[in-house]
This record gives sequence, structure tokens and C-alpha cells, in this order.
Amino acid sequence: MPVVHPLMLLRTGMGLSHPEYARLVAERHAGLGHGRMAARREKVSRWESGRIAPEHTAQLAMADIHDVPAEEVGRLGWPHWLYLAVGDALLRDEFSAGDGVVAVLRGSVHLAEAASPPEIVVRGAALATQLDAAIVQAVAVRRGRVGYGPPAGAEGLDWLNARVAALEQQFNRACVPPSALYAAALAEHRLVVRLLTAAGYDRSAARRLLRLGARTGLLCAWISDALGEPARAERQALAALRAAAAAGEPVLVSAAMMQLALRHLEAGDPADARRLVRAARLVYPRHPPAFAAVLHSEEAVALARQGEGGRSDRSLDRAAGIVAAGADASGPGAGLDADAHHLTLSLARARAAIHLGRPGQAGQHVEAVTRALAVPRGDGTPPHAGLFLLHVLDAHLALGEVDRVAAVVEQAVAITGVLPPALALRYRERIAPLRHEPLVRRAAERLVPEAGAV
Repeated sequence: MPVVHPLMLLRTGMGLSHPEYARLVAERHAGLGHGRMAARREKVSRWESGRIAPEHTAQLAMADIHDVPAEEVGRLGWPHWLYLAVGDALLRDEFSAGDGVVAVLRGSVHLAEAASPPEIVVRGAALATQLDAAIVQAVAVRRGRVGYGPPAGAEGLDWLNARVAALEQQFNRACVPPSALYAAALAEHRLVVRLLTAAGYDRSAARRLLRLGARTGLLCAWISDALGEPARAERQALAALRAAAAAGEPVLVSAAMMQLALRHLEAGDPADARRLVRAARLVYPRHPPAFAAVLHSEEAVALARQGEGGRSDRSLDRAAGIVAAGADASGPGAGLDADAHHLTLSLARARAAIHLGRPGQAGQHVEAVTRALAVPRGDGTPPHAGLFLLHVLDAHLALGEVDRVAAVVEQAVAITGVLPPALALRYRERIAPLRHEPLVRRAAERLVPEAGAV
């Protein structure tokens, strides 16, 4: 499958021809003090064909045009730094099959290298359009061979599938620290993308690879969530959504929508979160029980943010009924084990209570979470423990309980050993207004790892 050069994606996304883009680069080159530069269309064409690389100063001019920090140009090299600019542009674009899906996945490989981007990429009417397209694609029938080059062997895909399944189990069982697991999941994701860009497949093999791309993308999204990187999680979930839809996998499409709903509950519009929950149910109505429980919990928090207390309570009751019945973990792409569903439900109750002005109820529910996390598990620390406690922290901050705020920070460090840097930063930002309190100040000092700590 021929790979579209990232520069071509950026140039055409700006609606510029080769000559127009050449003139823009030349003008920016001079404006940055790098001197005059010939504005020839042939240069741009050769850059996009991969035949030559631009001079370093020309790359700096392009980086300035596309809002990529100059230091990333030297750190990542050509053309890799371009993907820092390409990613969001592709994710905002209309749904496409074939090369477009592979380009989105290729961009998602570089998310780990990018500085923390702002939230949210796709929202409102644009989100609704993408969800409709994903549902249509997920049930479409595809035929014929795609891609170029030698076909991928079935045995190799079997081994790749086995490794991805093992990583999903490791995450659910919390046997490996999230930072280490992210590196392993990203390596498998890179391999899937490399195979998609280098080989040819019949319909069955293409679906398998796209499905693997969706699963590894979702796994990276869930781990990014646990590491305190919500913006990266949203982008990886959006890429996984494209791959799952192209593969015709409604279950994975629904799982990506569920992950995206979490992002919109935290940093977006509750109406968008509810839109995602509805789409997840529409594309795959026969959800496993635990999956359905999470969707009910997400819907309840969104309804609470909109002030609909009665409907929020009913959604929480439905989720509680499913969890009480002993729902199993919800399979590939769900990102949560059975124990985590109980914690998720308690946190959903607490968050809904805060939005509905019921602080006493919120305190009861977060207390259940802190007690549950205080009990050691035989299979290690829950991967989302630090993130769960961040939500507990938010509840105590809303209730003005300074001593509990300090205790939650202490517990988070005690459970995880060393909080991931991005997650630790979110803790510090939350408690910054209370740093004058001695208890909080001492707890905040625990958030900075000692020299040599891993």
C-alpha cells in the first residue's frame, strides 16, 4: 500500500499547490533570518517523493509554519518530525479507507514522541459525522486484495495476535508497570503499521492486520490513560476507531467509542460523551455485561453534568445491577479487569454526586475506593490505581477536606511507588492552591521521585 508522504498531507490540508507552498516556505525562511531561498515547485515535489531531504534551515521554516518546536526537527529528523503536525490534521479529516486509515495509524505511532497536546481533537458536529461514518464502515462488506509487495504470512500474523493478546492480559492483570507495558504495546503497534505499509493482503489478512492495529492502538490508549496522558489517549483511540471501522469490527469500534467517552467526560462536552455512548450501543447492541456497565456509568456522569439527577441515578442503578451480578471483564479493548469495574462504578457515583450537589454521597463512594485500593492484590497494583485516586482527590478537593487530600496523595505514592511524570504533574496542579497547608505541602514533596528512582 503506497504511503502518502506527511508533507503532502500537510500541504494539501492547507489547500496549497507545490508553487504556493514553496513560496510560503521561502518567505518564512527569510522571516526567521535564515536568508533567501529559491521558491521552486520542483523542490517541494522532490521532498514529497522522498528523493531528497530539505536543508536544515528549510525544515526549520516548515516547522515554524506547522507549529512544531524547532528542537523536535533535530531530535526526530526528516521526515519523522512532520508526523507531530500531521496527526491531528488527519484525525480531524473525514473518514477514509485504504491509504487514509494507514496514514492515521502511521501518525499514531509518533504520539509518544510528541509534546502533550491540548484536548479535545474532535468534538461537536465533527464528532457526530465521524461516529456515523464509523458505524457505516464497521458493517460494510469489503472484497479484493489491498496493498503492494509480498503478502504477510498467516503464521506471522498468528504470532503477532498471540503477543497482543498476552499484552492485553498483562494490562488487565496488572503484572507489568504501565510505563513498561506501554513500550511493549507501542512496539507491537509499530510492527502492525510497518506491515500495513510494506506488504499486500487479501481481504482476510487485511482485516486481521487492521484489527490488530485497532487493538494495539486501544491498548496504547488505555495505558496512556493510566499514565496520566489523556490527550494522547484520545488521539490513539481516534486512530483505533478508524482502524476498527475499516476492519469491519463493531466490537472494537464500540470499545474505541467507550474510551473516547471517558475523555469527553473529563475535558469535553457531556453531550458529546452521551453521543459516544449512544453510538457505542448502536454499532454493537449485544455488549458483554461488564462493557454495558461501563457505558451506563459514563452515561450517568454525563447526565449528572447536565443536571439530570433522576436519569443519572437510573443509569447508575443499571450499572450497579450488572456489576452485582458478577460481570466478567469485557474482553479485548475494554482496558479494565473485573475488580476495576467495581471501582469505576464507585467513582462514577462519586462524580455524579458532586455534579448534582450531593457532597455527602460523594464522600461515601470515594471512601469505598480508597479502602479497596488499600488492600494488596496478589497480581500487583491495578494499572489505573493512580488515576482512580486522582478522581478521589478531586472529590475531597470539592468537599474541602484538606487532611483527606494529603492522605490521598500519600496513598497514591505508596501504591504506585513512583507516579508516572504526567500523572504526578496532574496531582501537583490539583493541590497547588493548598500548598500553604503543612500536610499538603509534605504530601506534595512525595510526588517528586528521589534521585535514581525508577
